[in-house]
Amino acid sequence: MSRRSEKVGNTLKKALSEIIRLNFDFDVLVSVVEVDISPDLSQAKIYLSVMADKELKNLVRDDLESNKSSIKNSISDFIKLRKIPELIFILDETIEKAERIQKLIDKVNISSAKE
Repeated sequence: MSRRSEKVGNTLKKALSEIIRLNFDFDVLVSVVEVDISPDLSQAKIYLSVMADKELKNLVRDDLESNKSSIKNSISDFIKLRKIPELIFILDETIEKAERIQKLIDKVNISSAKE
């Protein structure tokens, strides 16, 4: 990742966090975990952490997807680019996977301690 795309990605992450906080009234915690921007700045993959069940996570993502144009308009208040990148919202499952792995490790440790 070039220095420019890294800088734009970091600014975009901050902007999206603020936009989601101010413009959306989700009943769950929604965090922008990472923004991966293409080298030509044409596309941004936004990784979201949503503290909810699978169904609600999908509703949050769908709501953001359906409001892409207004989100892109709001981004222009935070960052000056010739063209705002195409936004792709992706649910980040890293925390859930880590919790499942930790539970499995704990389960193995408990059963080996009993032996």
